[in-house]
Amino acid sequence: MKRLTDFYSGDQIAQVRVMFKIPENSIKLVFPSDDITRPNHLVYIEWFTPMPATPDRVNHMYKVQRMVHDGARHASIIPVDAILCSVHLFPQLSANTAQEMDSSSILERCQTFYINPFSSRNSYLRFA
Repeated sequence: MKRLTDFYSGDQIAQVRVMFKIPENSIKLVFPSDDITRPNHLVYIEWFTPMPATPDRVNHMYKVQRMVHDGARHASIIPVDAILCSVHLFPQLSANTAQEMDSSSILERCQTFYINPFSSRNSYLRFA
C-alpha cells in the first residue's frame, strides 16, 4: 500500500470536496487512541500534482494537473487545520476545449490548471 508521501511532499494544491465532522458516538471507532489530538473538522480533498520549481516561461504561472492513478483521482481526508490558504486557478483551455464547459463545470472537467501567483485571496475578494 502506498503512503501519501510516496506521491508528494511539502505544500500541495488540492480541491476541497467536502468538510465534515465525525459524530460523537463514532469518534472512538475512528480515533481509538486517547494519545492523539482528535481534529474537530475534517476535509475530503483531491490532489493536484506538485507545483513545479519554476513558472511557465510565457505566462509566469505554475502549471498543475489533477493527480490520477488508474483513472481515479488521488484523494485524502485531512484535518481542516492543515489547509494553509486558498489559491486562484485558471483552467488551461485550448481549441479542443468542450463548448459545453462553463463556470459551474470547468473545475471538474478540465485536468490542467495554472496557479495565479499574482493574486491572493484577499486581492481577489477586494476587486471581484
